[in-house]
Amino acid sequence: MTRYDLHILRQPAATPARCPPLLFLHGGYVDARCWQPNFLSCFASRGYDCHAVDLPGHGRSEGRECLDRLGLDDYLAALKPVVEELGSRPVVIGHSMGALLAERLLEGSLAEAAVLMSPVPPGGTLESSISLFLRHPGFIAAVARMSSGVCDEEGLRLLRDIYFTPATEPEELLQLTAIVQPESARAIADMAMLGWHWPRRPCRRPVLVLGGELDMVFPPHQVRRVARRWQAELEIIPGAGHAMILDHHWRSCAARILGWLQRLAATAPTATVAAGTNGHGVGVNGAGVG
Repeated sequence: MTRYDLHILRQPAATPARCPPLLFLHGGYVDARCWQPNFLSCFASRGYDCHAVDLPGHGRSEGRECLDRLGLDDYLAALKPVVEELGSRPVVIGHSMGALLAERLLEGSLAEAAVLMSPVPPGGTLESSISLFLRHPGFIAAVARMSSGVCDEEGLRLLRDIYFTPATEPEELLQLTAIVQPESARAIADMAMLGWHWPRRPCRRPVLVLGGELDMVFPPHQVRRVARRWQAELEIIPGAGHAMILDHHWRSCAARILGWLQRLAATAPTATVAAGTNGHGVGVNGAGVG
């Protein structure tokens, strides 16, 4: 496979601590900037070295000219050298398509643990796509327009209704419209066809699954299938939609992830600093994230 030069957003830990590196993987139609407004600075302030990758053909990474020929296997192959360069196995935090890639890294024993946010269900995206098309017939056309740079009133309404929630503020919508881009046709097909592939056997690694109560793309009943597959901890974030990492629900998500990381560190025999603190034993709660 072709090796692509990947662009990586890096934010080092504000306070040195013996925490594993965090690797953030974005979903489809966007790039690594989706993690920048909220998650990178939040987790760096708690002692984590943070790395958010533009997948091939996304953002500032190579491969845009051949994007439609890139599948999930190409994305995964491009991520492996990134993981190796980190020096130790990371905790991977993936959203949507990025969560599916995080699962693949776990299956290949390339990650220490994973957080799967609004993950693609084990049977693929076909069920979700049909449901969305029946409820919102203009959805596919609106996504195509937006990914080509056209942001009209109908597109914004569908963006709010499908990816966010009625409580989402206009500026939160604009954070997503600023980074929307085309997605690979082959990767979209790969995700639709997951149900026709023999499932890989999950390895025994710590996994946290987060879903949104109001997620229209992968609703809670689909997210629960991912949690069952990994025998993972499951949290359904009240009032959150699919784009939970960009709207105001990100604080609830981050607080739950930090608490989970802290519990993992507490069970590690070599841990000297509790993950999820600032090095002075300061705990994290929903109000303290940010």
